[in-house]
Amino acid sequence: MKRLKQLLYIIPLVGMMFVSCTEVESLEIDHVGGYNTMNNEESEQYYADLRAWKETGKDYSRPISFGWFSNWSPEGAVRKGYLASLPDSIDMVSMWSGPFDLNEAKIADKNIFQQKKGGRLLACFILHNIGTGITPSSVSEKVQAENPGVTSKKLTELINNATEAYWGFTSGVKGSEEHLNAIKRYAKALVDTIVATGYDGFDIDWEPNGGGDGGGSLKGEDGKYLHYFVTEVGKYFGPLATERPNGKHYYLALDGEIWHAAKESAPYFDYFISQAYYNFSGESRIKQIRDWCGDEYYNTRKHLLTEDFELNWDWGGVLLDWAGFNSERGPKGGVGAYRLDNDYDNTPDYKYMRQAIQLNQKAYQEYMDKQSNNKEEQ
Repeated sequence: MKRLKQLLYIIPLVGMMFVSCTEVESLEIDHVGGYNTMNNEESEQYYADLRAWKETGKDYSRPISFGWFSNWSPEGAVRKGYLASLPDSIDMVSMWSGPFDLNEAKIADKNIFQQKKGGRLLACFILHNIGTGITPSSVSEKVQAENPGVTSKKLTELINNATEAYWGFTSGVKGSEEHLNAIKRYAKALVDTIVATGYDGFDIDWEPNGGGDGGGSLKGEDGKYLHYFVTEVGKYFGPLATERPNGKHYYLALDGEIWHAAKESAPYFDYFISQAYYNFSGESRIKQIRDWCGDEYYNTRKHLLTEDFELNWDWGGVLLDWAGFNSERGPKGGVGAYRLDNDYDNTPDYKYMRQAIQLNQKAYQEYMDKQSNNKEEQ
């Protein structure tokens, strides 16, 4: 079995550094073989070095590589559905499809990405309603069984009402004590679920205008009910956490219509993830988030810029433009793609993500070198 070739080579020094960040991998990649199946002294040292290098991305000391992963199915010969088939140097993945529906195959695949390769996994879903993602399926199944023949719109309404009632919100009055208590109960249960299932944090997809769900029990003027939810989750996850489960830093990220969240929510997040699809306008994307939260809370190193690989996977879109971009105000936090798993279908697999990972690091180093030279000249 051929040895797995990596996009970024890592060597142990006092710290970790790249060897030839400008090289674009031209060697054939074999994700089935290589280090994924080897268990010897050489492979163990490689993975120890890889995990140590991943640690250097946890304090904003370098930009990270990111992506949303969908159609998770790590079984059989087709490797597209495996997290283990992602390039080793991917730092963070947000799970877009069923993060809590775990079986033995998914747990094993998840362990390779997190424990063996040092990657971080976030749970993610569109969040507009209390109970999203963790309400027992028996709640909706009961409603469906009791209401045969109703329209889909009516059935959705009944399920939403039953879900809110499950969490203790029965009055329908937003802002009431009952409503806030239900949000608090849901937030803590979601935190506990993420911790219990071994994820590394939560990515909120906030799309109050474009994501449907009608009124939504977490929707409110200026994002005030989402903010209440964020402050509750933020007790355990994110940079302001005062109680960290297992003594670990769990990440809290925000994507979607970020500017429709409350400004006061901004300091609770490790990352703002711009879905900057289709066109490249770096400074305008920076300005969009800065204008929302202000210089008090904004930091370019917390800002990830992403492309849409649901549509643009076969030519890369503007991903490489984002990878090479850094703002006049500072280096970006990283680069990534929505449904990055579609890039597996290119040749070589993950063609554009591999190039973006290298360019991301190269652009950062060039930016930092330029800043250092400017200081010396002053």
